[in-house]
Amino acid sequence: MSVTFKDVAKLAGVSTQTVSRVTNGADNVSPETRERVNQAISALGYIPNKGAQMLSRGKSKTLGIVSLDIALHGVALIVNGVRQQAYEKGYGAALSIVENNEFGRIKAAIRELASQQVDYIVVNVPLTQEMAEQLVEQFTALNFMFIDVPEYSKVNYVCAEHTEGAKMAVQHLVSCQRDDYLLITGPNASTGSALRLASWRNELSERKKSIAACYEGDWDAKSGYLAIRDALAKKLTFDAVLVANDQMALGVLCALSELGVSVPDRVSVVGFDNISDSAFFTPPLTTVEQDFLALGQQAVKRLLDSAEQTGKTPCQLILPTRLVTRASSSVKTKQGDNAQEILNHLDKARALLQSSLERN
Repeated sequence: MSVTFKDVAKLAGVSTQTVSRVTNGADNVSPETRERVNQAISALGYIPNKGAQMLSRGKSKTLGIVSLDIALHGVALIVNGVRQQAYEKGYGAALSIVENNEFGRIKAAIRELASQQVDYIVVNVPLTQEMAEQLVEQFTALNFMFIDVPEYSKVNYVCAEHTEGAKMAVQHLVSCQRDDYLLITGPNASTGSALRLASWRNELSERKKSIAACYEGDWDAKSGYLAIRDALAKKLTFDAVLVANDQMALGVLCALSELGVSVPDRVSVVGFDNISDSAFFTPPLTTVEQDFLALGQQAVKRLLDSAEQTGKTPCQLILPTRLVTRASSSVKTKQGDNAQEILNHLDKARALLQSSLERN
């Protein structure tokens, strides 16, 4: 049999209204009465109904998150940062997962959170400017913070310095005397991915370096792996790979190892993110660090601060990135490659790919 307000009130010798004031954190209760009620709650094992409390106050102390699948490393860290900061500010966190950035699903997720009396929502899904601004216009009672939207969007957002980070990656590989580049991006819908790609292309063009090919990945290791297998099967020539995140870079390193291409001697690889595991890849991965945890934390801080401001100027914050150099990149040890050796590697790649296709 569950313990009720009445049971607590009877044991504490107070009214049920007094118990309600204590559990809702009201100030108009004497310290002695509050202590007596709390002792009764503890003795009876009473658990307050948070849903009822929210309805009675007409306001939630819960912050909403609309996010992609948290199986992705960076997404999970951002969500963790949001939860940590929300907790520090006295808020719980309600998470709604969407499979992709289909607009109808995102609006459904927001309506679900709004039904829980949520006032603040962090959206960690890639959106166009039009989509983000439409959400703000449609859900006027809610306060939003976005993490993956174009920088010219007239909404609140927090993001990493994608352009500068990608530029640093190219500059590093150029200093390693790399001339021919393979590019592996994230999904085209992602603003972060698009900014990295544009920065790569611009920097490589300015330095008159060639681009062997550009592949679109999906942030998962498999897409990086398949891109390399395809590139080598087509006999593309490259001595550097720029990858839009570390998980895809893991797939790149795996494929190069399987096909007998030495990293970093033959091919240098640079990722983006600096996830905790990247230091333990084989070889350890050179990468551009963005602080996912700080992104989530700052999203909450700025969201709550912006909600208290009377001005209409959106809160927009870009967090710095930095290059972390490890063993997956180095200066070329040979100025001239043995053509026959390269052809042997390519023939091996083609044979392995054909064998794989026949098994499937």
